[in-house]
Amino acid sequence: MARRRFVALLLLGTAVSIALVAGLGPATQPASSTAGEPGGHGARSGGPVVPPARARAAVDRLIGLGEPVRCGGGREPVVALTFDDGPGPLTARTLNVLRRHGARATFFLVARQIEAWPAYDWIPRRQRRRHAVGNHTFDHVALPGTTGKELARQIGGARDAIADASGGEVTLFRPPYGARDASVDTSVRDHGMLQILWSVDSMDSRGIPPEEIVANVAAGIRPGAIVLLHENRGTTLRALPEILDLIARRGYHAVTGPELLAIDPPTTAQLRAGTCP
Repeated sequence: MARRRFVALLLLGTAVSIALVAGLGPATQPASSTAGEPGGHGARSGGPVVPPARARAAVDRLIGLGEPVRCGGGREPVVALTFDDGPGPLTARTLNVLRRHGARATFFLVARQIEAWPAYDWIPRRQRRRHAVGNHTFDHVALPGTTGKELARQIGGARDAIADASGGEVTLFRPPYGARDASVDTSVRDHGMLQILWSVDSMDSRGIPPEEIVANVAAGIRPGAIVLLHENRGTTLRALPEILDLIARRGYHAVTGPELLAIDPPTTAQLRAGTCP
């Protein structure tokens, strides 16, 4: 009897070993895992998670000042990666890359895209689960010169559509192309949102290859940087792992826009001058 038990255990151990070698061992980390968990890239790239109330308070304070934000204060080792123009076919893959690196980001969504891609209507809620979600207008049009009902639709109508799709309030806004005028600024404030611009342009919208995207980010990134990227470009997706490794090598952490503003807020003088450290 003892010999039969020994043989059975030996056969079981052999089967487990074969399964592990064949790649049938433990599953990879699920999409719902939290940033900074031991193992993988999380321990290197995951930044401190700011309590939602603190992040919201930081955004509310800046909304009250009424000035666009281009970067943080440059005092803490945090950066914010921001992705425009989604959701779309590559968004889920972008989210997976961020998850594997333990990184968090901010997604500025176009309301029309949510309607255009009904197969991806689950994405905004998944984005909000670990990241921040912002408003990038309804139709991705340049806003200067737009007035009245159309301006309200592009800003307020988009805010409501994105909030409904993502399951939460939207308090961040980015104008397409960074183009704004006094009417745009007033409308954004009246709709209770904070304009988030950027201090580092990856130039990925110009169709440059991945290595140039990485080089552009490397040249401009510093504490408090806000980086402009686009989530539905294959070149950006291919560049993203190297960008995240670059952030980690420099000792920075990739956090959401609200987290950056809580950890490393810009000074009032910075905001009024429209400058970055």
